[in-house]
Amino acid sequence: MPAAAVLRSLGGGKPRFILGICFASAIGLWIARDIEWGTLTTQLNHLSLVYTLLSLFLFSLAMALRVFRWQVLFLGEKVPFHRLLLIQNAGIGLNSLSPVRVFGEAAQFVLLTLRYSVKREVAVATLGIQRVLDFVIGGLLLGVGLVFVPALHGFTWYILGFIALAVLSLAAVPLVIWSKGVPWLNRLPLLVSTAGSLRRLMCAKTKLASSLGLTLGYWLLLGCSAWVLAFGMGIEISVLVATLLIVGTMGFVGLIPSLPASVGTFEFAIYHLLKVFGVGPAEALGFGLVVHAIIFIPPIVIAVIVFGSWPFKIRAT
Repeated sequence: MPAAAVLRSLGGGKPRFILGICFASAIGLWIARDIEWGTLTTQLNHLSLVYTLLSLFLFSLAMALRVFRWQVLFLGEKVPFHRLLLIQNAGIGLNSLSPVRVFGEAAQFVLLTLRYSVKREVAVATLGIQRVLDFVIGGLLLGVGLVFVPALHGFTWYILGFIALAVLSLAAVPLVIWSKGVPWLNRLPLLVSTAGSLRRLMCAKTKLASSLGLTLGYWLLLGCSAWVLAFGMGIEISVLVATLLIVGTMGFVGLIPSLPASVGTFEFAIYHLLKVFGVGPAEALGFGLVVHAIIFIPPIVIAVIVFGSWPFKIRAT
């Protein structure tokens, strides 16, 4: 039953879903006018299996690093790596399928607390810090790109907006901790306990520094995965540009209304950014389609497996 309820909830967020259909349709028509479909078909037919598998391998390493950076944040709670791997990817996959990008964190919270008996405040604190670290590292990388990659100057306002979000998310942490001392907020037990958990995390500076470094490593590995795939498809970009391409695209599809799995919006972001670096329309779209599949399909498969098997395990219990 819980899995069925989760799947039913995917029907929510109708206004965002409708906007996603409109946006994806508009950009699909715009891109279609630029594409030489014969060139795209030829490129996909000659896709190197070796480079694709190597890219997928690097992506898998990046996801493992992402899980490890989460595991580091658990103070006094022992959650096995393989369980966090399933929970992390199940949440990411559910977010991909949902028109509203908050179901993934909610599902991860439910899995941690109900299925694996992690304290609620610990689950909320670690999930929140993860998101903050992603914003901080993403903003840092995009800021570096803005300084050292002249082609990104046309995206200055987008990058500055992303950096502003990173600063706001960072400022939210001490704000939540401070809220513990506000009398009328003390009526919210989860907020109070989460504030205490966040305070303990802030004091564990070595753990935080390790998690921050692992977050950087995660995004750089994702960039290497994209770079290997691009090299195999004959697209000449640097590792830095490939990393910025993934960071910027993932940030874009997280903010813009889109169809499930960010169909259309993901390809649009990749396509538009690669064209700025002189990549042809067909090559850019072909790369976008393949890297989209590598990043999105594995977590979606894991989400289907996890939430599909959950009700049977509950009945067995």
